[in-house]
Amino acid sequence: MKYPFLREFPRRMQVVGMYAVLLSKSGQKQMWKDCGFESEDEQITILFTLLLFVMEQSLKNETCTLDDVADFLDDINTRYFGKSIGRDECYALGDFLVNTVLSNQGLKMEFQGFDYEKGEYAPLYISYLANKIVYDAFDNRRTSYFLTDNGYSLLLGTLEVENNMRLTIKDLILNEHLKKQNFDKALDDIQSIFELMRIEKLKNDEAATRIRQNILSFSIDEYIRRIDDTYATINKTRKRLEEYKAVVNRHIHTFEEQHFDLDNLPSEDADKVKKLQEIRLYLDRAIDCHVDIIVSHQHYRDACTREMEHFLQCSQIERIAFSRDVMDTIFDDPSLLPAMHHLLHPLFARDLDKTFSLNKVFLPQRRRDYEPKNREPEHLDFDATAWRESQKKRVEIKKQRYTDCLLLLFECMGEAKTTSLSAVKELVESNSEARKRLFPSIGIFKEIMVDLVRLHVIDLARVRQADTLVLSVEEEAASESIQIGELLLDIVESHEELSMVRAFVTTKRQGAPDVLFEHIEEEWGNGICRSLCCTDLAFTIFE
Repeated sequence: MKYPFLREFPRRMQVVGMYAVLLSKSGQKQMWKDCGFESEDEQITILFTLLLFVMEQSLKNETCTLDDVADFLDDINTRYFGKSIGRDECYALGDFLVNTVLSNQGLKMEFQGFDYEKGEYAPLYISYLANKIVYDAFDNRRTSYFLTDNGYSLLLGTLEVENNMRLTIKDLILNEHLKKQNFDKALDDIQSIFELMRIEKLKNDEAATRIRQNILSFSIDEYIRRIDDTYATINKTRKRLEEYKAVVNRHIHTFEEQHFDLDNLPSEDADKVKKLQEIRLYLDRAIDCHVDIIVSHQHYRDACTREMEHFLQCSQIERIAFSRDVMDTIFDDPSLLPAMHHLLHPLFARDLDKTFSLNKVFLPQRRRDYEPKNREPEHLDFDATAWRESQKKRVEIKKQRYTDCLLLLFECMGEAKTTSLSAVKELVESNSEARKRLFPSIGIFKEIMVDLVRLHVIDLARVRQADTLVLSVEEEAASESIQIGELLLDIVESHEELSMVRAFVTTKRQGAPDVLFEHIEEEWGNGICRSLCCTDLAFTIFE
């Protein structure tokens, strides 16, 4: 190639295209003017502010529905911009930004990038957001949005450098700040490293989802790059983080030798010790994050292997043109018609799909009357304070249901300090009150079991430390969600007989049969009897 500096031009255009497509989708839209955002500067500010909000929710693994987006935009507008719009307008603006600008109504977005090696334009596909189905406290089906790989690259590109250099640069800066004992900036550095590692884990999850959706949308180059990025993250950080932890422990030990009582240190030294303890906490969390990255990487590779095997199996199926190879042959020789069943019989070898549900037969049928044409308009008043109180009450009710279910697990453990899901089933089988505590709703039961399996080991001491550091920064956001670790900590601290519990461990019982719960929710009077089949789990507490 005559101009080697143009070899990576398509990759550069991928970055440029993310900004170009975003601005072209957003600019000159009437929705902006309807909400009072006239200038292009204001529009871009709101757009990237919303993207940062979605990234924060994605990193915290919390839901991000249109209601969450509307609440955020309403709060931002009230605090900073002061446009004369209410929550309904903020909801409409959030719907426009999420579904039209960032998702293109579900259609593909592409940017034509020129490839100098091939001498032609090639489409570069761009995607900022993806979505998943979640269920709220009342088992209502909702759509939650999260950032894709392109979305993370777009936002990190506004502040950071290329992927392969981010951790290296942050590592060098952290090392210098620790040498100079600038612990304030060192704390910011380790927080950034921790966030980059969490992003790497989320990228593996997003790549696995894309592969399950369509294996053909993932190229070999992307597969290799994803593996290289994961191994680079682990290799660059594992040993260095252990070294930094040893350095921080030495600094803390030095303060302990100089002062016998760390609680009565001078204010300047006390602040340094506090920063060092926070740095050590984030170092521990970053080291633990390696396990999450390895697990997500394994899921990603398993998804690639499984979907590729399915793809190869489908490619080996021999297909025939029915009209040409069958119908035309019979038309030419009608005497073959009596033997037609030999060809069609394999098509009906399996049972037909069930399309008729007996559960729907016994549901009450209600007549839907048409509204009169001369109906008088109805005036509705929205009380923001009452709405917030109702939301707070709803969260408290859900938290109480979580607590009742977890307390039942503690009670089933008894003095043995361990139990299993199959043993819990036997205990609640004949006790309707205990059964109702275990199943406040199918959705809540599934959420609790999934969280316990996902976390595997819940170290209550670490939860307590994280709570004291993070709650002051994210108190408002944390109050809207239920964290299973924090809830277990509240239960242990509020019950004297559980005060010695240090950890809660959940494991799958390998080889054990599945646990079947029958006739769930029949006592709630909704006329529906459900059954739930679960993998048998073992619950253990350690003191």
